[in-house]
Amino acid sequence: MSARELTICSSSKYYDVVRTVTGHLAERGITVNTPRFDFNEQLVEVTPERKRELTHEFLDKIRRSAAIYIVAADGYTGHSVCIETGFAAALGLPVYISEPPAEAAVAALVTDVVSTTDAPDVLAEALTDGR
Repeated sequence: MSARELTICSSSKYYDVVRTVTGHLAERGITVNTPRFDFNEQLVEVTPERKRELTHEFLDKIRRSAAIYIVAADGYTGHSVCIETGFAAALGLPVYISEPPAEAAVAALVTDVVSTTDAPDVLAEALTDGR
C-alpha cells in the first residue's frame, strides 16, 4: 500500500469526470488507479467471465491504495461501486465521495464528501497527512 496511491471508483457514466480528476491528482503527485476505460460497459459488451476478471483486478487496485474516491453524480453509485465501497471499508480505508450517496449503505461507510472540484487539493492533503 502506498500512502500516495488512490483508487477512483465510478459508474462508467462518469468516466469523463474520472479522467479529469485523475489528471489533477496526478499533477499533485498522487498515483491514481482507475477503472479500465476500455471496458466502458456503456460502449462494449462485457462477458460474465471478463466481468469477473475485471472485478478482481479492480479490487486489487483498491487493496494497494491508501483511500478510495467515488465519483457519484447526483449520489448515484451503482452495484459495482457499492461492492467496491464495502471492500475498501472492510480494509479500513477512508472512503471519499463527490456527492452525498443516494444509497444509505454507502452513506454509512463514507469518510467525507469532497466535490470533484475540491478533490485534487483535499485528497492530496489527506493522503499526505495520512488521514
